[in-house]
Amino acid sequence: MYEASFYSKLDKHQVQCLLCPRNCIIEEGKFGDCHARRNRNGILSSEVYARIAAMETDPIEKKPLYHFYPGSQITSIGTSGCNLHCNFCQNHSLSQVNNRKPAIPTKNIQPEQMSELVDTNTQSIGLAFTYNEPTVNYEYMLETARLVKMSGKKTVMVSNGYINPDPLHMLLEYIDAFNIDLKGFTNEFYRKYSKATLKPVLETIKRIAKSGNHLELTNLVIPMGNSDEETFEDMCKWIANETGKDTPLHLSRYFPRYESTQYPTPPELLFDLYDIARSYLNFVYLGNIATEIHSNTLCPKCGKTVVERTYYHISTKGLTTDGLCKNCGTKIFKHY
Repeated sequence: MYEASFYSKLDKHQVQCLLCPRNCIIEEGKFGDCHARRNRNGILSSEVYARIAAMETDPIEKKPLYHFYPGSQITSIGTSGCNLHCNFCQNHSLSQVNNRKPAIPTKNIQPEQMSELVDTNTQSIGLAFTYNEPTVNYEYMLETARLVKMSGKKTVMVSNGYINPDPLHMLLEYIDAFNIDLKGFTNEFYRKYSKATLKPVLETIKRIAKSGNHLELTNLVIPMGNSDEETFEDMCKWIANETGKDTPLHLSRYFPRYESTQYPTPPELLFDLYDIARSYLNFVYLGNIATEIHSNTLCPKCGKTVVERTYYHISTKGLTTDGLCKNCGTKIFKHY
């Protein structure tokens, strides 16, 4: 058992988790909504601490992060559980596991061991917390990220952004880059499809942007769900105004998964939304679809292609060694 951070004792039978906006009140012996934190005799414990269910070395572009050390590899880990319950979850075998189902096989890797593994992996620039929602393994992520940064390597969090301000504030010191999944742009969508609310996610995104840490956003486009063009345009305007026109936005093609049987995103819809986004944002990309043009990075000043991407094969011939456009000298990458 590992005692969780950010909770309060209500009485001898109940505790309240304060990690995410759900603020679960948890009875003795019961789990929180994320199925990763449990009330054990009045102590909130992390049931997934150091229990690694998935570990790979991935291209950084797979997170997806296109503007953070492009072409590099990063060690990627995940546990199980999530504080959102999207009926379209694309990784439900890890995220939507709960304590009533057979346990996922895991390997116990303590923070010191994980940091050493990352440090000795010469192919990896650092460690990404991904696959399921990293917030539910907060204590492990915080300590491991601290050790990885001390060794001189980079840290990444791929998240739904559903986290309270105080825990996020502590993370900002130790996480170099974030990709936040902005699932839609109405509270109705979040309540219906994810059993959550929109405002806390927007607040998380704004706090990360204000911190100066690297930020990219992902939006999984679901036909008849979050694909309304007017609402999508409002989202793009909000991103441009609140986080800046240079914030990379990844539009990802949806396929039926978990409890959702909605048909896959038509390519034409993605192309239309791409054009809308490009009228407000300098860097927009399409994912889960075979289209090289919509994966390339274009210089926002002269329009030249500075990075070409064919799946995860990257060519940076259009960039100088310090991340500038070779044609006009515009700064494209801060982390290169």
